[in-house]
Amino acid sequence: MGHRRLSCMPITSLINIRRWNMSPQSETTPSTLTHLLPSAPLLCVGGAGHGRATVQLFRNSPAPERVTVSPLRDHLLIVVLSGHVLVEEDQANGAGARRWAGSGQMSLIPAGTETTRRFKGSSEVLLVHLPQHLVRQTARESGLLDSHAALMPRLAVADEVVERLGRLLLAAAYDSETGTELMLDALTKALIIHLLQNHSSQSREKEVVQPALSKGRLQCVINHMQTHMDEPLPLSSLADLSGLSPSQFARTFRAVVGKPPHGYLLDLRIDRARNLLENTDLPVIEVGMQCGFEQPNHFATMFKKINGLSPRAWRIARRLN
Repeated sequence: MGHRRLSCMPITSLINIRRWNMSPQSETTPSTLTHLLPSAPLLCVGGAGHGRATVQLFRNSPAPERVTVSPLRDHLLIVVLSGHVLVEEDQANGAGARRWAGSGQMSLIPAGTETTRRFKGSSEVLLVHLPQHLVRQTARESGLLDSHAALMPRLAVADEVVERLGRLLLAAAYDSETGTELMLDALTKALIIHLLQNHSSQSREKEVVQPALSKGRLQCVINHMQTHMDEPLPLSSLADLSGLSPSQFARTFRAVVGKPPHGYLLDLRIDRARNLLENTDLPVIEVGMQCGFEQPNHFATMFKKINGLSPRAWRIARRLN
């Protein structure tokens, strides 16, 4: 079975035309979801009809968007690969939430959920649609969990394992070599087992740390990171902007954002590097310097660690696709 890949189309030409009205009784499938989102998928591989997960890659526009989804047929895992977006969620049961979703964070919407979400910001996201029967089957085969364990909703939480598996899944989806389907299946099962162990009714809930960093102060710190990312930004200077001590700032920043301050700063730098590599012809060394990496080797190492490819190879791959 071959993978189904969709060709890239300009996002601006799709924002206003890819909107369908769905009957409240209909289920949202991977294909119908694409018509609700503001842009077409850059990649679509797999399919629940073949007993496999569906992997989609989207690049969302910076314009505010509102999406209403009828009950999902599959469990939906969302991994932010780059960018930052404000997500406001309203569910049919009256519940709601509002959080910033940044690079490396994940959200999980269980099957059967009906929700309305508003997005503000620009991001590149990976969507993994997990068929319910595949989740139950994997739970039984693993022998570790009850096959009836229910996945729990998550909104913009940090999970480094999910991020890493998601990026590996995306890299495999782009691959056309022999054995790719086996790799996709293996990564999908690993992802499901991790979700069941850490984000299900059988997983132990982690203690929620109440943040002491105001939204205004947090945004001030983030704006400073974005404006001065090509400069050294020690923890003490960021803490001064927050009005907290360095230790308090590091602890509360991680509680609110899901990553430590310099982990978040690294994401910002890598995001900018990806943008410059894709949209300019600047030499790789210059890209690294503009993104705050003084040593070319350090830039190449960190970029490959996060993206799976060297900066030069990533630029070539993106332009070919």
